[in-house]
Amino acid sequence: MAAGAAAQVSAATLEALGWTAAEAAQGASTAAVVRVFAVHRSDVEVRGLQGSRRIDRATAGGLDGVAVGDWLELTGNGDVARILDRRNAITRKAAGEHVHRQVLSANVDRLLIVTSCNQEFSQRRLERYLVLACDCDVTPEIVLTKADLADDVAPYVAQAAGLLAGVPVHAIDARNADQVGALVASLRLGETLALIGSSGVGKSTLGNALGAPNLETGAIRKLDDKGRHTTTVREMFPLPSGALLIDNPGIRELQLTDCERGIARVFADVLSLAERCQFLDCQHGAEPGCAVRAAIEDGRLPERRLESLQDLQSEQARNAEILEAKRQRARDIGHKYRKLNWSKRAKRGQ
Repeated sequence: MAAGAAAQVSAATLEALGWTAAEAAQGASTAAVVRVFAVHRSDVEVRGLQGSRRIDRATAGGLDGVAVGDWLELTGNGDVARILDRRNAITRKAAGEHVHRQVLSANVDRLLIVTSCNQEFSQRRLERYLVLACDCDVTPEIVLTKADLADDVAPYVAQAAGLLAGVPVHAIDARNADQVGALVASLRLGETLALIGSSGVGKSTLGNALGAPNLETGAIRKLDDKGRHTTTVREMFPLPSGALLIDNPGIRELQLTDCERGIARVFADVLSLAERCQFLDCQHGAEPGCAVRAAIEDGRLPERRLESLQDLQSEQARNAEILEAKRQRARDIGHKYRKLNWSKRAKRGQ
């Protein structure tokens, strides 16, 4: 850890750890609150007014579902009294066949969506990250790394900037301090940033350039520009600027659940056109009076945008159906146990 960052941590105020009016309004004792800086299998690293400590997950209790960036209120003996309500949470569908939300990080102010100026660049993937940020009420920014390896970064910047109006796009060589300088200058005391993106796009290199201590970096395969995971644990680092940075492991597949608000914002152009279609249930194929298809044919709307929206909507519907089936099974099991308890009480004459 850099000396400046260490000094900040040792003399930290809650505001320097990211404490806001939203947390203060929850009535927790400021002397008893800590923020989660890392989540491990056996323990959780936290920091507060009394400095840093580790909380054993097996003995402390109250840590189910805890995420990096959470605020905890502790009891007098150091157990977890509660996890404070989150301002926001960056979530995705957990990897695997079963549908449930996985919280990547909590109480984030800015989401730095990182991709690189090579084969890894994908507008569709960037749209997914933007949907995630908008749905979670986190301010997104796109960082295009490895700009030094591209013959011309302008097409990458233009494609990224065209996905959602107002989202800043930074094209940088993260190893060049001058190019990272503008991003560093924008950081504020107590502001929480999170890095997100695929493996090998340069998240750890960017984190190091922002002042995070010695994040491990790795090489990428020349064949497809894909990388291996170098970050394996979600962890938050204090930066020399006074901001806080959450480094997430690389995400190979980002599946979303319940992100209707994010979809509505990122694909407002397509959805606005769809409202003008002749039929309310228009599938934007061969139906007459389709405003979306007309915009595609005259060049106002890239067909890729419609395909990306439809993929996300199908994914949302599929995941929502699975989630509802799980909830119904849970209700059925609960009803079964209640009936069993009633039957037992009736036999005992209660």
